[in-house]
Amino acid sequence: MPQSLPPYLPRAAKPAIERPGAASQAAPMSAEGGCAAADHPGVECLRWMGLKIACGLSPDDPVLLRRHQLTLEQLVEAGVLAPIPAHEQALRLLYGSAHNTLLPWHWRRACLDHLTRPLAELQRLAAIHGDAALTARLRRFQWRLSRGPLLD
Repeated sequence: MPQSLPPYLPRAAKPAIERPGAASQAAPMSAEGGCAAADHPGVECLRWMGLKIACGLSPDDPVLLRRHQLTLEQLVEAGVLAPIPAHEQALRLLYGSAHNTLLPWHWRRACLDHLTRPLAELQRLAAIHGDAALTARLRRFQWRLSRGPLLD
């Protein structure tokens, strides 16, 4: 006789399309249970791309920055990631990489150039939600960005 799981344990997620012989993939977190967002394969891919960006492992592949942004936006649209924390994390990743003096200059410049998309999305979210704290954080960030050019 199968026992029911305690409510704090995630239930196994059923894939949207079952393929014979294919391993089951994790699904996004749902209200009634399911896998945690950290278990989602897209989140793992996003983390790996973030590591490659932060460490400059592919400095001659600026398309990586665009792929990271597109993957982030897809995960937010799918409801796997919360939009504000996800875009703030992307902003911190790009800003930190742009100011990491151990990375090649052209990679740092590419990271700085790609800051605009998550910044614009955060400004849009702050306006929609009327989030004064987020607006204040964005103003401080923009001030810091305008005062701290890459002189290295």
